[in-house]
Amino acid sequence: MRNSAFAIIALMVLPACGGGGAAVDTSAAGAVTALSPTSLSTSPTPSPVSAVSPSPTATPTPSAPVSPGTTTTHGSDLIWGVNGHPFTAYPGIDLEAQLDLLVKLGARQYRIDLRSDGSAENLERLLTLSEARGISVLPVIGPDVSFETDSAELIYYKSHAIGEALARRFAGRIKVWELGNEFETYAIILPCEMRDDGTQYPCVWGPASGGSVLDYFGPRWKKVSAALHGMSDGVHAGDPNALRAMGVAGWGRTGAFERFVQDGIAWDVSVWHMYAFDQIAQLERVASYGKPIWITEFNNPNGSQQGERAQADGLAALIAQYRSVRTRLRVESAAIYELLDEPYWQGFEAEMGLVHMKKDAAGRWSIGDVKTAFTTVQSAIAAGAP
Repeated sequence: MRNSAFAIIALMVLPACGGGGAAVDTSAAGAVTALSPTSLSTSPTPSPVSAVSPSPTATPTPSAPVSPGTTTTHGSDLIWGVNGHPFTAYPGIDLEAQLDLLVKLGARQYRIDLRSDGSAENLERLLTLSEARGISVLPVIGPDVSFETDSAELIYYKSHAIGEALARRFAGRIKVWELGNEFETYAIILPCEMRDDGTQYPCVWGPASGGSVLDYFGPRWKKVSAALHGMSDGVHAGDPNALRAMGVAGWGRTGAFERFVQDGIAWDVSVWHMYAFDQIAQLERVASYGKPIWITEFNNPNGSQQGERAQADGLAALIAQYRSVRTRLRVESAAIYELLDEPYWQGFEAEMGLVHMKKDAAGRWSIGDVKTAFTTVQSAIAAGAP
């Protein structure tokens, strides 16, 4: 989800782009729902965060022929994908209809949010349908934790448990897992808070940009780090061949990557979100960490709020920009946020889709007409990289 003006940190981080999903509860009053990964298959209790030994970061090399969108190896163009909410929103829209729209678009990857219990049974069905259509699924793990009330040790344990359970159950079928969605937002330092170096962040400034390691408030970052570290270690324990995609909301938040390194969190693919046209310098810094970049959310700023033509032109410009830096910066994948408009939400997400939704007299939602952006992206993907 795009954080407008940092959303004043919002104190609520969704497990994947957009509304409707089970969230990581960061409110002090939020109750923690017990994690139930047993139906997914678990293994022994992981060590608490104080005893963590970072997992190795080596990227496995597939021996079988590469399927589009399932590893970081690809041909002359990017892996083009789309975000969607098949388990947490899109009421009344069946999975087949969503996947058929991706096929029509020419996309080969569906990035989705999972409920905090892992949505395992639904994911099983989606995989069966997507595999038949040649579409890979990029699930975003969102552990059921409270950053406000849970200890770092408990956050690590819960995150490890769900990461390991999911990776073990879907080993060999899901090649890449994304670890959380924009979790660094919770730790962005606020006016008057103390930096890790003992200096005070100015009280007259707004929330920090995230470009420096000092732009994150240490006590809150400790919990963000515990969640990411737990998921990373858990996924590796459940499926050592699975790749772990991890990153930030974009904007200026490159400082989080340095903190990942400092904390010894292993990841294989660097994630960036992009709702602007002038972030090549930031991508260059992300690329300096030596991992392929997946832009797992992008769109014209505010979607089609300024009209369908504006959204279409913005997406076309971003697609061309990513292609221009694909080789130099190892930008390998990009997923548009999102497949369908969500008019049942207030604000910009009502108009971020490539396809309209419509509601009948009985209040039931169905797929409407495709937008200008859909046909523009369809043509751009079909044309291929120059």
